[in-house]
Amino acid sequence: MDKEIELLHQFVDLCKRNPGLLHEPKYAFYKEYLESLGATIPPLPKKEEKPKEPEVHEDETMDEPEPPVELDMSGVIEGEKDEPLPMGDSGKEVSDEDLEKANEERNQAMEAFNEGNMEKALEHYTKAIELNPGSAILHAKRANVLLKLNKPNGAIRDCDKAIELNADSAQGYKFRGRAKRLLGNFLEAHKDLVMACKLDYDDVANEWLKEVEPNLPCCLTALIVFYSRQHSNIRSLDVNKSRIVDLMVDDCE
Repeated sequence: MDKEIELLHQFVDLCKRNPGLLHEPKYAFYKEYLESLGATIPPLPKKEEKPKEPEVHEDETMDEPEPPVELDMSGVIEGEKDEPLPMGDSGKEVSDEDLEKANEERNQAMEAFNEGNMEKALEHYTKAIELNPGSAILHAKRANVLLKLNKPNGAIRDCDKAIELNADSAQGYKFRGRAKRLLGNFLEAHKDLVMACKLDYDDVANEWLKEVEPNLPCCLTALIVFYSRQHSNIRSLDVNKSRIVDLMVDDCE
């Protein structure tokens, strides 16, 4: 339920930034609901009028079906099924010697990364993590390498650890958001990338965020369907869209 409520919050946030979205026919029910509460919806900017096309008269008048809602799944990949990489001993007492060796491994990893040798970079970051398992930045850096290797599941595990070690790990949120986007988890990706930009704005994270945002409105229909199935008193999705919105708003309050 929390994910569905978060989706509604994010859709509302998107509407704040792009009020014109509410003028799309498929969201008319939500616009009508807001207006029933006394809200004023900004009008769409005027466009140049096009010549009217000849009217086509049909024998029967039928409601135009709403266009199917489709997510843009370009760039989505299947997650790898590799064994989890070593995370190091969380109870390890790190000595000065361990820190020195970990820094050496990190430097070699960065060098390999810059040369495009991701396998070697992965090896050195893993050694650095085993020497200094309490370093959030090492886990985040290894996650970035795993992304380059198209291993989003491993990247998510490292980012989870980075965030566990440091709740303000901007890179942890950034790379986890990217990994989730690659897996097609657009809602969670958006949430992480927003947090990454909030903690430490990054042009790359912002570009990734923009890449995810177009899919958010499409998720609203899925959310409505979810609520229609959760509440037994709603039998007709088409007739009861406003009722569903009422329920979603109640859950958010």
